[in-house]
Amino acid sequence: MDIPTHLNHKPIVKLENYSKIDGAYRNDTDVQGLSLGVSQWSDEDLSVKVWRHSGKKWSRMSEELPLHRVLDLASLVCSALSYAQSDILLSDDKFSITTSNDADLLNNLKQKLHPEYVKNNLNEPLTRLSRLLKNLGY
Repeated sequence: MDIPTHLNHKPIVKLENYSKIDGAYRNDTDVQGLSLGVSQWSDEDLSVKVWRHSGKKWSRMSEELPLHRVLDLASLVCSALSYAQSDILLSDDKFSITTSNDADLLNNLKQKLHPEYVKNNLNEPLTRLSRLLKNLGY
């Protein structure tokens, strides 16, 4: 499905047909695309947008995030994976991540991020991210 270009967010780089690769939701999702473009709140800023479609129209539930927040969320996911696998929370002075004090929630995280889930749903995007970061010199 083509991402619309007539709305306030102006896509520059697009990943259309995202529903085919949407992790555990592939082929059964309302997310139809991802884009990086001019943000809807400021022509001076770039943002990424998750494009949702109800089957009839583009959804108001579509989300737009500034670029730095997307990368911070990716870092948060990596830290959660580390914690689920080895009880080590990846954090530093400027990016001080903490966990819940609720043991049931922590166990839930470890159960949900079990190795089979990671293999089936996160290996491909994590490998892609790692490869792209290496190509950029990180």
